[in-house]
Amino acid sequence: MENYFINKNEMNQFLESIGGLENGFYSDRPPIKDCRYFGVGEGWYGIVKELIEDLIKLGWNKQVCQVKEKFGGLRFYINDGDNEIHDIIIGAEKKSYEVCEKCGNHGEVRNDIGWYLTLCENHYKETKKNESKKNFRVISEIFKRRSIH
Repeated sequence: MENYFINKNEMNQFLESIGGLENGFYSDRPPIKDCRYFGVGEGWYGIVKELIEDLIKLGWNKQVCQVKEKFGGLRFYINDGDNEIHDIIIGAEKKSYEVCEKCGNHGEVRNDIGWYLTLCENHYKETKKNESKKNFRVISEIFKRRSIH
C-alpha cells in the first residue's frame, strides 16, 4: 500500500504551485495556500493532494468550502461539481478509511478511544495510551476537588 504522508511544507508548496484554492464561503479572501485550512493530519495530505490534482484535470474551479476529518474519514466539501467530480471526491473519502491520518500508512477506523479516528496500529496504541493517561488525570482531579469540599 502507498504511503500518503506529506509534511506541511510540502503541502504548502503544492498549494502555492497551483495558485492556491478559492475559499468557497468567502470569495473576497485571498487564495488558500496554507494547509492549516485543512482539518486533517499529514497522513492524509497525500490523499488531498491527489484529489485536488484529479479534480483540476476534470475542470474543477478550485473552490473548496471545507476539508476535515469526521467520524474517522476525510470530508471534502465544494460548492459546484458534476457527478464525475463528486465520484472522485467520494473515492478519496473512502480511501481515507484505510489510511492512518497521522503517518499515511495503512490504518483502520478505531472507535474505542472516545471518538472515531483512522490510525495505524502504532498510532492507535500511542493514542490509546495518551488518552488513558489524560482520563486518569481528569479523574484524579475530580477526586481531589471532591475531597477538598
